[in-house]
Amino acid sequence: MGRLNALPLLVLLSACAPLQATAPVLPYPGGFAEGGWVTGRFLVALPGPPLYLDADQDSLYAAYPYQLLIYRDAHLQSLPLPGVPRFLRASSGKVAVGFGDGVYTEEGPLPYPARDAAWGKEGLFWVGEGGLYRETALLHPGAFSQVVAWDRGVVALGREAYFYPEGLSLPLPQGVQKAQAGACGVVALMGGWVYLVRPEGAKPVAQAQDFAAWGETLYLTPGRRAVSCKEVVWP
Repeated sequence: MGRLNALPLLVLLSACAPLQATAPVLPYPGGFAEGGWVTGRFLVALPGPPLYLDADQDSLYAAYPYQLLIYRDAHLQSLPLPGVPRFLRASSGKVAVGFGDGVYTEEGPLPYPARDAAWGKEGLFWVGEGGLYRETALLHPGAFSQVVAWDRGVVALGREAYFYPEGLSLPLPQGVQKAQAGACGVVALMGGWVYLVRPEGAKPVAQAQDFAAWGETLYLTPGRRAVSCKEVVWP
């Protein structure tokens, strides 16, 4: 494990070729990253475009092949990863990085073949071929691709949303490509639209190719847009 000060990293980047204007814009909970340049809640220069970017209240997490960078207190901490990540979850304050046949955590590796995973109050929840799991226990069968921890519990999402521990299942208009927790409910990307998903139903918010949720604000691409989830009115 190593700790890298952000200033030497900035100097190193300045010696490299400038980032192209066409570098992809990646939203994260609190702002955007273009190439390795992060703006918004965190201001930091990363060594290059990350595969995945996430953030909690105090830290920014960037996942690369064989490396996880954590930006906290104006320093970058570098942690080795066992391979090329398939997902990164860190908004709950505990990190989970998936590799197909296992999940990396800062406490140690877990042998769960997860498509997605999230830390909840009762431990690590994950979705795989059989459905929604908590650790080794199958909680609900289904074809889920995402799992999100939020204040009411955990939500597994695919072509339906399953709310745990309520046991409520809700059909969705399309398959979920990405999901995060927001102040207004679970935010999900489906077929080029961002939806709010709650036990009351699913409502469209805005068209987008990608998004990140932080509090009441949704950060959308393309266009570096920020909209409030409060714009959606529920009965």
